[in-house]
Amino acid sequence: MTKSLIIDASFTFKLILPGLHQTRCKLLMTQWEEAGHTLYVPTLWLYEITSALSKTVHFGVLTSTEGHRALQLAQKLNLQSIHPDDNLTRSAFDWTLQLKRAAAYDSFYLALAETLPAEFWTADKRLYNAVDANWIHYIGD
Repeated sequence: MTKSLIIDASFTFKLILPGLHQTRCKLLMTQWEEAGHTLYVPTLWLYEITSALSKTVHFGVLTSTEGHRALQLAQKLNLQSIHPDDNLTRSAFDWTLQLKRAAAYDSFYLALAETLPAEFWTADKRLYNAVDANWIHYIGD
């Protein structure tokens, strides 16, 4: 049975760059692709990935060439980008208030997962711990 899944920028970052969780993320992506699952992201995902990769280049973690290559990899993922409508925006706002956060970025992923409905996968342990729902998953578990 195919499913709808959400991945956030933290998951993608771990997927495209070598590190502790890259193997797990690659395995999950392969399994999801083979099962025919559809992966969704809110439009802000691309802004977050671009920003995170720019920071890694700025601080010398990656070269400019490596940063460009990583961005290309991210953009080649078969992800369906969802532009927020009024309902999704309101839901994200409510999530932000519920989590007592100042910024709504993470809340858009939560709102999208709740709206579709879909499983949500993240590499952000703090976010995972803040949400008490059976549809959110941490890559380290």
